[in-house]
Amino acid sequence: MKAMKNLVHLGILGVWLVAGLLFTLKAVFVLSGFVPVALFWGWFAAFAAVTSFVVGKFDHPLGALATHGGAVLVMQALPMALPFALARLGLDLLSGKGLPF
Repeated sequence: MKAMKNLVHLGILGVWLVAGLLFTLKAVFVLSGFVPVALFWGWFAAFAAVTSFVVGKFDHPLGALATHGGAVLVMQALPMALPFALARLGLDLLSGKGLPF
C-alpha cells in the first residue's frame, strides 16, 4: 500500500510541477518575472516538504488525497493578509492574482 500512496502523492506533486513549469514559461518573457518565479519555486519546495511529511504519517493512498485536498482547502480559506499570504502564495500565483505584497 505504501507504494500506491507514494505514487498518488508524486502524481499530485507532478500536477503542481507541470503547473509551475507552465507558469515559469509564461513569466520568462516578462522583464519582472524572476521574483514571482523564484518565490513560486521556493513555495513549492516548502509545500512538497510539508505534504510529504504529512503523507508519511498515513499508510493508505486516500491519506495522500486527503492531505492534498485539505491543503488546498486550507490555503483557500486563509485570508490574503500578509502572514497568511505566504502560505497561499503558490496558489495565488498560479491563479493569476499576482504577488500579495
